[in-house]
Amino acid sequence: MGRNLAVSLASIAPGPLLRRTLRDPLVPFLLAGFLLFGGYFALEAGRREPIRFTPEAEAAMVEEFETLTGRKANAADRARMKDEYLTRELLFRDALDRNLHLTSPEAREMLIEKERYLIAGAPPEPSDEDLVNFYAENIKRYWGEPRTSFSQVFRSQKPDDAGALLAALNAGRAIPSDDFWLGHSFPGYGDSMVRGIFGQGFVDALKSAPPGRWIGPIASSRGWHFVRAASREPAALMPYPAVRDQVRQDFMIAHTRTAIDAAVARLKEKYDVVED
Repeated sequence: MGRNLAVSLASIAPGPLLRRTLRDPLVPFLLAGFLLFGGYFALEAGRREPIRFTPEAEAAMVEEFETLTGRKANAADRARMKDEYLTRELLFRDALDRNLHLTSPEAREMLIEKERYLIAGAPPEPSDEDLVNFYAENIKRYWGEPRTSFSQVFRSQKPDDAGALLAALNAGRAIPSDDFWLGHSFPGYGDSMVRGIFGQGFVDALKSAPPGRWIGPIASSRGWHFVRAASREPAALMPYPAVRDQVRQDFMIAHTRTAIDAAVARLKEKYDVVED
């Protein structure tokens, strides 16, 4: 049995090369360095920023409480505030650990908008010169749409005698009309407004209608319409004073978009983007 044990120990004893390596004075230093750095990175990976209930946080909560309730916060109130604060912070940290912010559309959108603001900040207030220049450089944006003035006779149901009714209207005779929520006269309505009320088919029919003549009935989602176009105004450039507020808004949106586009270009170099 002793001989067998000696053979077993000999079979697992280090070989000559391993024994020479272990006797090398650099090896212990290398092993120690490996263990040191490994432990450091393990600690760093597990380290978390502690949750702190600071005096500033307590003061803010107390001020809000006293404003809402109209009374001084007592010790029980303060203890409850602290408990609520810590509960919310702990739940928030755990939600991040679970990556819930990646699965909630509302949370994602809120973070995206926050990131937009952090990148672009509040746009600078433009001068009048900035706005006039922007207006001139983007003049195609500020053409007003075509407008039409027209009248209608409305029927909630398609009339069986539509041809006779149309002939009566063009002969100058009045015919009964159902009530319509916007009335029967539409002065200077832009195409987009007409489209929103009656639909694109109505806009197309109105554009082709000979001025002063009744046409129809035109179907819409609301019913049936006999229509007479009175006049048309072509698309025209809106003067700067009339659209200054819109120009200012467009200028600030463009400023933000430029900052965002530059940031996105940098982020594409930082993150892999795969387009299927």
